[in-house]
Amino acid sequence: MSDAGGAAASPARGAARSAHDADASLERDAARTLRAADASSAQDVARPPFDVPALRAALLAWYDAHARPLPWRVRRDPYRVWVAEVMLQQTRVEVVIPAYERFLRRFPDLASLARASEERVLAAWSGLGYYTRARSLHRAARALVARGETTFPADADAARTLPGVGPYTLAAVLSIAYGLPHAAVDANVARVLARLACLGRPDARLEPHRTLAAELLDRSRPGEWNEALMELGETVCRPRAPQCGSCPVHTHCLAHARGVAERHPPPRERRAPERVRVALTLLHDGAGRVLLERGAFPHLPHLWLPLAQVGPDARGEGASVGVVRHAILHRQLEVEVYVRRTTPARLARAARNAKPERRVFARAALARVGRSSLLTKALALAGLIPRAR
Repeated sequence: MSDAGGAAASPARGAARSAHDADASLERDAARTLRAADASSAQDVARPPFDVPALRAALLAWYDAHARPLPWRVRRDPYRVWVAEVMLQQTRVEVVIPAYERFLRRFPDLASLARASEERVLAAWSGLGYYTRARSLHRAARALVARGETTFPADADAARTLPGVGPYTLAAVLSIAYGLPHAAVDANVARVLARLACLGRPDARLEPHRTLAAELLDRSRPGEWNEALMELGETVCRPRAPQCGSCPVHTHCLAHARGVAERHPPPRERRAPERVRVALTLLHDGAGRVLLERGAFPHLPHLWLPLAQVGPDARGEGASVGVVRHAILHRQLEVEVYVRRTTPARLARAARNAKPERRVFARAALARVGRSSLLTKALALAGLIPRAR
């Protein structure tokens, strides 16, 4: 998931309308969206019926029967939902589950997260990547506690001022935790909507997908509706080889009717990979203590790493023990790892008053700091920690 966008439906003005009238209005709006998509298509294929109430009923019935028993679905606690939604951005569910459970054991509520040091928070985030998310979550927790809050707020205006809370996170948490009518649009939802209505890629404001999401939102079960769309996109309406035969709403899907589901949304232009050579030097004393620095490596400035050199001719100190590969966004890192043994006294001197920050870590202490998987790979290659099986 990504914090790409979400939309909140506007409250009704004037006299209250009946649920039937509201559904009819939404159905007409959705039909208009589909007609616009049809008009722009060169294919003369009959559009399948797009019955909004029937689509909602079919998708929610499927979700009720097939939703995965994920740990953040057990309790609709706003703090826990918030943590899960931040973790799930650009990270696979199977990677998030153990990290989520570990994080909540350390920080079971907003107050405990706000009290923690940034280093402890980053350590608990280890393995998830995109550490800016953890730092924003931590800053937001401290801001909320400073305001006297005890959990993620139900007020949208208050929530959107928090660090790291964009339209998607706001809509997801408010709908799932509080049952408020906000339509959440992440990459999975955008793909489902693109296929339902044969839409192209959304623009920077996630239009027209965002508008369609708001029109289709089931206001009686907004949280489950958003989760159902996400679940459908992740498990059935996948980017490649969508399982249209298993889709509970395929009879409402324009792309399926036209046999072009895999073409929607059109592929995004990918940024050309940037290849970066890195040399890491693991300076250690032979007794499990190693020297690490923070702030020198430009692509992971907030995490502890071995002494780093970056550039085409980068070389480390000591003996080379091999090369590992690591990706950070579009950057493909070729990392040569060097190992040099020294005395405890020299190790301590190398850390003293150093800029950028340096520190000597015992092996046990490495588990208590924010540790990039790059550091784990380097330590394992050097034989300073066991290799993962």
